[in-house]
Amino acid sequence: MNVRQDAWSDKDDRLLANTVLKHIREGSTQLKAFDETGDMLDRTSAACGFRWNAIVRQKYEHKVKEAKRERKMRMRASAKQAANHINPARHSSFLTTMDQIINYLEGTADQLEQGFHNQSVEEIEKEITSLEHSKESLQQEISNMKKEYAAMKRDYETIVHMMNRAREMAMTEETIPSSNIFRMDRNGNLEKLSI
Repeated sequence: MNVRQDAWSDKDDRLLANTVLKHIREGSTQLKAFDETGDMLDRTSAACGFRWNAIVRQKYEHKVKEAKRERKMRMRASAKQAANHINPARHSSFLTTMDQIINYLEGTADQLEQGFHNQSVEEIEKEITSLEHSKESLQQEISNMKKEYAAMKRDYETIVHMMNRAREMAMTEETIPSSNIFRMDRNGNLEKLSI
């Protein structure tokens, strides 16, 4: 069996997982983790994201939850530290609001992440297949239009050639003295006049 040269190794998967987990713990985005991993592995960030969502994430689900928990704890500790610099008696509403904001942002981030991961690999592959079919259809349409354009161009050149030839013949007839002269009568019929 041939092994693809661009196949993912276990080492590549571990590097991808560790980078994503680090970014989650630090409060960064997975997209940045995919960019960083792509640079290290000489792959696109899209390939890293696809690999993470399709294969690697399931193996590290527990560690992802743990990294998110660490991030929450770190953010709360940071918020508490900032709150310690403020007089709690004067700014109790600020502390409540800050906790609400943190909780809201954490919930929103989790919702966005779930929405992204709910899109299955099959759905993504169907969308890719659909886009490829659309591309082929458009390429066929372009090819047909090019053929029609070429035919119209040939017809146009033929008409121009015929008009030029008719013009040349008309000019030649004007220079040759004509012995026959015609006139149109009232009924629209041509009658020959004798000179």
